Amino acid sequence: MPNMRWRARTRSTRCPKKSRSRRARALGAYGTAYTALRHHADARAGETLLIHGQRRRGIAAVQWARALGLTVIGTAGTLRGLELAKKEGAHHVFDHTKAGYPEDILKATGGRGIDLILEMLANVNLATDLKLLAFRGRVIVIGNRGEITINPRELMARRASVRALRCGRPPKRSPPKFTPPSLPALGNGTLRPIVGKELPLKDAPQAHVDVLAPGAFGKIVLIP
Repeated sequence: MPNMRWRARTRSTRCPKKSRSRRARALGAYGTAYTALRHHADARAGETLLIHGQRRRGIAAVQWARALGLTVIGTAGTLRGLELAKKEGAHHVFDHTKAGYPEDILKATGGRGIDLILEMLANVNLATDLKLLAFRGRVIVIGNRGEITINPRELMARRASVRALRCGRPPKRSPPKFTPPSLPALGNGTLRPIVGKELPLKDAPQAHVDVLAPGAFGKIVLIP
């Protein structure tokens, strides 16, 4: 059972001493963000990254992107989310509930477009994402809750691509990419997990409701 051995190895790794707190329990999103940026998007220093949404993986992606030398553009739907993205390192932030925000994002790039997009809600944003891409731009889909119609010509004109990352259990032949980069970065302060709230373990069903609520941010940590 290779998947079970993979999960056991990564989940039992010892955290740095100064990071052994409830914040360290919120590290899961950092593995996803790193894998999306380095192994799926092949992110390179100097490229421009758009992160659609700042709930859980969004903030992890902001912190990793800054560490990798990317120019970071973030979106959020609340003032709290915008302030958090800015505080954690985004160079530009935009309210994605505001009409015309895609045009504002393009202006921030000088009309060049976006090299990389991490998409947290593809069924809402993917069609817009394609119009924001630069030449040879890449969209990495991390989250989706339904279907969407897109125009493939937007990809063809830019020689762009859309890739997807399944969160959770990795494919059988997928190497463990979480432990090596994330734990040292946690220890030196590069990564700063944001805990939105803590709930007792008995309230796990409520946590599933809260994490999908509008305005939710950070990780929800369940306390035994």
